[in-house]
Amino acid sequence: MLLGGAINKSFSTVDGPGVRFIVFTQGCAMRCTFCSNPDTWAVHGGEMVSSKDVASQVRRGRQALADARLLPSSAPVHVCGLRVCGQAIRRVLPYLKSSHGGLTCSGGEPLLQPQFTAALFREAHAMGLTTTLDTTGQGTKHKNWDVVLPHTDGVLFCIKSLDPDKYLSMTGLKQLGALRFAAELAERGIPFWARYVLIPGHTDSDRDVGLFADWAVQQPTLAGVELLPYHLYGKNKWEALGLKYPLEGVPTPAPEEVKSVVERLRGAGLRVLCEGMAKSELSGAHTGAHS
Repeated sequence: MLLGGAINKSFSTVDGPGVRFIVFTQGCAMRCTFCSNPDTWAVHGGEMVSSKDVASQVRRGRQALADARLLPSSAPVHVCGLRVCGQAIRRVLPYLKSSHGGLTCSGGEPLLQPQFTAALFREAHAMGLTTTLDTTGQGTKHKNWDVVLPHTDGVLFCIKSLDPDKYLSMTGLKQLGALRFAAELAERGIPFWARYVLIPGHTDSDRDVGLFADWAVQQPTLAGVELLPYHLYGKNKWEALGLKYPLEGVPTPAPEEVKSVVERLRGAGLRVLCEGMAKSELSGAHTGAHS
């Protein structure tokens, strides 16, 4: 049993295939201006509990998981905070297997805790579950990749921006590390979904979308694109932490703008999924070079 710095866990149907048991880890090197979880930045944080305590919380959350399975696009159903080990996952194993789901490690940045993340993934594989890494690919050493990626079935990779200057101003880190991580996924043959946050005035210009599309079509293991319209869900966390919200006054993108970007990406031959859009509107997204 290996415990690590996770601050939350939940069930979800939007963080990988099927219903997912999600672990949110503590610690992130990036300082994204649109971050929804600034409480995960600090390397030290969260609360340590035993796997038995976590398992009892999970048992009480079984019905929430069963309900989440029925939703076409469900936000995570929070069960409890804190840290988790593989023993807790066994409590909901039938639900995860029946949906062809599994375990997703998110954050924060799970690659900052490679031993913990790898241990969870090994537990998941031993139970016949798939593993998904939700990552920026940033702020970690190559040796961390060597620990985690051999146990990773798929990756959710948020690329932020393909403009180097914008990337730096939006995240506090240089873009090169993210591009190197994408190259590593290609070298290892690991499929990934590229996540792109559409922020009015920041990542939504013709040039921004074009740079992203040009990069995406060149990725040999790309499974598809997940377009994420900017939202304000995390603003209250900034305020609760006494932090000034960097994107104050920035609106959420209009539905017609989101649809236009989806169509442009589809036109480039990319498979596209998008929060808040009906499946009928996305029906054309499953054809093209990367379907």
